[in-house]
Amino acid sequence: MRKSNRLGLTKSEAHAGLIFVAPAVILFIFIRLVPTIYALFLSFTQFNMVKDPVWVGLGNYIKMTGDKEFFISLQNTLVYTIFNVIISAAVALGVAVLLNRKIRFVGFFRAIYYMPQIASWIALSMIWTYLLNPPYGLVNYILSLFNISKAPWLSSPSMALPTLIMIAVWRNVGYDVVIYLAALQGIQPSLYEAAEIDGASKLQQFLNITWKLLIPTTVYIFIMTGIFSLQAFDQVFQLTAGGPADATITVVLQIYRQAFQFGQMGYACALAFVLFVVIFILSGMSLKITGRLGETE
Repeated sequence: MRKSNRLGLTKSEAHAGLIFVAPAVILFIFIRLVPTIYALFLSFTQFNMVKDPVWVGLGNYIKMTGDKEFFISLQNTLVYTIFNVIISAAVALGVAVLLNRKIRFVGFFRAIYYMPQIASWIALSMIWTYLLNPPYGLVNYILSLFNISKAPWLSSPSMALPTLIMIAVWRNVGYDVVIYLAALQGIQPSLYEAAEIDGASKLQQFLNITWKLLIPTTVYIFIMTGIFSLQAFDQVFQLTAGGPADATITVVLQIYRQAFQFGQMGYACALAFVLFVVIFILSGMSLKITGRLGETE
């Protein structure tokens, strides 16, 4: 009789499994873990990529507390993330409910909504740069047909960040729709049939069945979209480069500037780990809220 471990695997099977996963583990260690540990070390140093790192302890983190540009970038990032997450999820839920019905060309519509998610942010940003061009862009041209004055979408400090949010929502909706559709198709039709027999209206069915069962999915979407939004860089760099007047500068763009424009690699690493802590805290809060909601149901 062959001896097996608590997972039900024999020693030879366990060794074979280790051999198969070893390349992935080694790659993870050398590509992810080692650079992360080294970056954490650099966050406690003054390093300009020319001279050797000089240990400054918490100097970079203390410097951060007086860095006005960092707090502006953090505020912009949080505003961008909050509105992007909430609006994307709300629009996607409405679209998913509509696409979950038996309508003609439903497959075509699902593909259309997901298409922006396939393209890279750089390509999409270049297209939006032309579309939103103040004097010659298609968007302002259409507005002029209705006698609406042309808008400085990306060149106005008050409009640039909302415009970036609008573009981000347009791109993210497709991803959220796919997730919501998968969750909607997992809801048993018998629940709605029982609710109809009890005299529940469509709104009551949505609130008491659809929405409650979609809460875990919604939290997942909030977490994933939030993590991506907190790391916003490509679209900001291409569309506004953080301007005008730092109205759209984000934390990741600030990290890029400090590291590759100003040569402050140590300070940039400190900014990166502060962003990591923010993402970690927000993700933990979302998961905790999900657990509490699950207990109350």
